[in-house]
Amino acid sequence: MKVIFPFAEHVPRLTPRKNGIPQSLLPCDGRPILAHLLEPLCKLPVSDFIFLVSHQDDEIQSYMDANYDGIPVFFVKQAENKGLGYTVSLASDYIPDEEPILIVGGDVILDIDWISFSQSEYSTIAVRRVVDEKPYGLVELREGMVGCLIQKPRRTDLAIAGCYFIRESQLLFQCLHDLIRSKRRRNGEYQLTDALQQMIELGVEMQIQEVELANQEDPYEFDNVFGTDLGPLNNMIA
Repeated sequence: MKVIFPFAEHVPRLTPRKNGIPQSLLPCDGRPILAHLLEPLCKLPVSDFIFLVSHQDDEIQSYMDANYDGIPVFFVKQAENKGLGYTVSLASDYIPDEEPILIVGGDVILDIDWISFSQSEYSTIAVRRVVDEKPYGLVELREGMVGCLIQKPRRTDLAIAGCYFIRESQLLFQCLHDLIRSKRRRNGEYQLTDALQQMIELGVEMQIQEVELANQEDPYEFDNVFGTDLGPLNNMIA
């Protein structure tokens, strides 16, 4: 199994970059978000970690070199932001075989059973239940499996939590490349959810796993996320 971190994809709902610091290195409970994400993932049978980073995110590689020199990491730099689907597609050359992948967003820390999630029989989307009307990506179920990935109209309270376990990795990349070749954008970007929806329409069965946020406020409430004092972070990534 390989783990993909699509850190090149800017998430505007979060606290903006401060002093050039990537969102994945913002502090939470005294450590960068990335450290919280890596702690459980390093315990899984992962063959490679693939970091998809912006051309201006050298801090992430510096942080990994200083703190995680012993794990297998590849860095792929993205020059421009074309959406999460485009970012994830850049990992295709590093996954030549039908190897399962974990796609892990770097904006929130989830309370999730990673062992169960990564050993699912089916490809799985992490979701959490929401009650408000913020612009979440949503999952609509049909007979207990994922039937449709939507944003509007609001017919479900299952919001996509930013983590995906994909067994059919090569099909995902084929669908992503199809979107890019045909220039099928939504809101001006290539969407990962559009590729996942295409996989479902091709007959792939996907399930959900409900999760919760761990020690964080709702990431849409960006005024409350992590605070604004980033002074301690300078010591973390020095």
